[in-house]
Amino acid sequence: MDHTEHRHLSSDSHDDEALGVASADPLLPAQQPMAGPGEEPGTEAFLPHIRPKMSAVVFAIAIAIFGFVVTAALIHLFIRHPFYLHADTRSEKLVLLDSWKGKAYSASFGSSHVHNGFDPRIFDSELNGTPLQTQSINLAVAGGSQVEQRLMALEFLHDLQPPTRIVGAVPQSCMVLLELSAGANMGTDHMVHPRTINIYDMASVRFIHSLTMSSMPRKQRWGRIGFAFAAAAEHYMNVGMLSASIFNMPIDGDAYRDETIDDRRGYQVLPAETSRMNTVFGRESRRGLYSTAELLPGNYGLIDELMHATPVTGVNFVYLVMPNVEDLDHYEIYPDTIVVDGQNVPIIDLARPDLNPELYQGKYWHDPAHLNEAGADLIMKLTADRLKTFYAHHPLTACGG
Repeated sequence: MDHTEHRHLSSDSHDDEALGVASADPLLPAQQPMAGPGEEPGTEAFLPHIRPKMSAVVFAIAIAIFGFVVTAALIHLFIRHPFYLHADTRSEKLVLLDSWKGKAYSASFGSSHVHNGFDPRIFDSELNGTPLQTQSINLAVAGGSQVEQRLMALEFLHDLQPPTRIVGAVPQSCMVLLELSAGANMGTDHMVHPRTINIYDMASVRFIHSLTMSSMPRKQRWGRIGFAFAAAAEHYMNVGMLSASIFNMPIDGDAYRDETIDDRRGYQVLPAETSRMNTVFGRESRRGLYSTAELLPGNYGLIDELMHATPVTGVNFVYLVMPNVEDLDHYEIYPDTIVVDGQNVPIIDLARPDLNPELYQGKYWHDPAHLNEAGADLIMKLTADRLKTFYAHHPLTACGG
């Protein structure tokens, strides 16, 4: 090769380098590609990407989760009495409970069926002058559940004070009346509501587990447990709880007045809808089918827990089964009583059309699931009569010994 040819080849090589094209000669160093439009050499877009190791990704995620868990746990330690954080409708009942400390010796608990169906005024008047006479309040919460009534009953019993004994006067009785037919969990529309989040700790999860049995349909059983675990996750992540503990929300004054005027003591009156309900009863199926109710371990466990929640002796426990228009189509038959830790616990079944045919008339109902004031009066009389009959044949200890 002559010198002229060598110069041409050398010139081509320099031209390639100027264009940023890698030399084909293996003896020459490889060149990086030229930066694209708007890119500067050395930028992230220009430099080749390096894929991180999977172990590093996993470690980073683990550190983030650990940090979140520790932070949430520390915050949770500083949130005192989550049950008393503001939650619509329950907060009003807790204020009522506080106002009746030392004056109320009996209370009813449950969902809207009890909230709108248990009138303490009628109940007390029916028992007046008997060994069961008492001063009661209604602590049921609309939309409530077994979990919520458990906690409300525990709060009532923690502060229960035995009545003062008056020589020559009939002693007062103490009763806790629980809605056996209340749902286990809140409705799904309350999944992210403070009423749910604030109370679903691990004790509530264990209680829900005790309200399941292997014989239950799988969907019902795991749906019940799954709801409880999801709510507990929100509880321990402090969803909405920290802000509620900082900002003190007022109760609903109108709702509270509606439940306390005329000495209602927590009972909410619903108006009669006689014409509409007569139409409902006219078309309601009346097959009259029935089945035997299956009590769950938690139904016994709840009574046992409440028995040991107060130092006051002589507290009597009662289960109520509240009525519904659908009872005309199908109802369940419960035992008259169960025995828990040696104490007889009566089950007052008001959802039996065969035993209470007079109740299933339009004039007693507000809607197919709730009684009006006349209906509440009627079931209070039925409940009082059955309690008097029950305790005429079973021992009754006066409250306080």
